[in-house]
Amino acid sequence: MAQAQSKIDQSRVAIDVVELSGANHLNEAAKEQLVTFLKHTEYKEDSQWIKDLESKVLDAETEGWPDRENQGYLGLSVEAQWKMLRRDQGVLHVQVTICLDEGQPKRLKNIEIRHVGSQSSPPVLDSDDLRKEIPLNDGEIYNQDKFYIGVSAVSRAYANRGFMDCTVNIEMQLDRVNQTVALVLDITEGSQYRWVDILVIGLDPKLEAILKSKLETGRPANPKLVRDFYQEYKSALPVDASPETVRWQYDAQRSIVNLTFDFGTPHPPAVHD
Repeated sequence: MAQAQSKIDQSRVAIDVVELSGANHLNEAAKEQLVTFLKHTEYKEDSQWIKDLESKVLDAETEGWPDRENQGYLGLSVEAQWKMLRRDQGVLHVQVTICLDEGQPKRLKNIEIRHVGSQSSPPVLDSDDLRKEIPLNDGEIYNQDKFYIGVSAVSRAYANRGFMDCTVNIEMQLDRVNQTVALVLDITEGSQYRWVDILVIGLDPKLEAILKSKLETGRPANPKLVRDFYQEYKSALPVDASPETVRWQYDAQRSIVNLTFDFGTPHPPAVHD
């Protein structure tokens, strides 16, 4: 009895027939490739093979339709069912029916911006002003790229005021009845960092004085000032000079930033500590 049970546990699944529906945005070649791939994938009968198969279909849809979320298609789902065709020695032959639900394009309902965490004073940036940084209007088809361009702009707005540890958490709420999506940005500002020590190596004294005047000790740290200096004085700086080579040293306990500018020798871009 134990030996018979062992043989069943070790039997494998062979997918002989695949019926795929709903993959409307995959071209015929991609569908054929997916079906062929699934039919050549083998599983142990006692494994979670249906879930793995569904995962592979979702991956194929995502890869074959990379612009899906820029066209408003959110909440993609797939369901696979199977039935036995026959059982040979150690092999269960099955037919698999896969229903892919691409859904309908979602329109943006609204974007809410909330300030969370401990706040000893009013938020540095107003929610309405931050909302303007996101180039996606209420009522238009959701576009993932536009949304995340806006999220990056929000983070950058805080970083340029010294809030280097600002975090933005995103919550997405889908309404499949009205075909809309609502988004919530929870912002934790964190501490405001300030410039302290600015070390400059190998730069003309006049340019060094200009640079240090822009990064005055005690003022809020602003990465934009560094980028602007490199852009404004590009013709007077070494050929390989880049804001990416600046060494940033953060002291989280004191909320301060030290910078090192080395214009003396060529070197690869430094990594922010």
